[in-house]
Amino acid sequence: LGERMQMLIDDLLTYSRVGRVALATQKCDLNKVVESVLELLSARLKMDNIEIRFDHDLPTVVCDKTRIHEVFMNFISNSIKYNDKTQRWIEIGCRKMKLEDENIGMREVTASYISDNGIGIPEKHQEKIFGIFKRLHAKDKFGGGTGSGLTIAKKIIERHNGRVWVSSKEDEGSTFYFILGEASIDR
Repeated sequence: LGERMQMLIDDLLTYSRVGRVALATQKCDLNKVVESVLELLSARLKMDNIEIRFDHDLPTVVCDKTRIHEVFMNFISNSIKYNDKTQRWIEIGCRKMKLEDENIGMREVTASYISDNGIGIPEKHQEKIFGIFKRLHAKDKFGGGTGSGLTIAKKIIERHNGRVWVSSKEDEGSTFYFILGEASIDR
């Protein structure tokens, strides 16, 4: 119980820092960020026999590289954690999409995404998952955790004037999409 409380406190502090600390922005190739994340997760990916797929190169953007690394780390880690299939895969890429902007109407954006064939998220919970400490499963199921990772990822993306959303079907998998602010896209 003490360890869990410490994890919750640490995650609250991380969330708080994301909102207060200035972003250290620089030109950044998101492909290299993903390579770094996959290298850190390589033992787990190999142990769980997860196939990594790529669909289109990711863009080069102006962002806080360390923070965006956290975003990819969170989404890819969740794709590993919340998958009970025999043959598991994670796809990483970007695609052009039409997105409704409340100020200017429909616009075309380049959205980065992380997709998997995991357990999926019931439609009624898809907005809730971005709330702080919102877990859809018991604390000891699917490797535990505090339920703060997606909240932190969302906060980082919003600090970059971006948006994040999920498309998911229960028992079929999830796709997390995100865009960063228009000024950050370099290609």
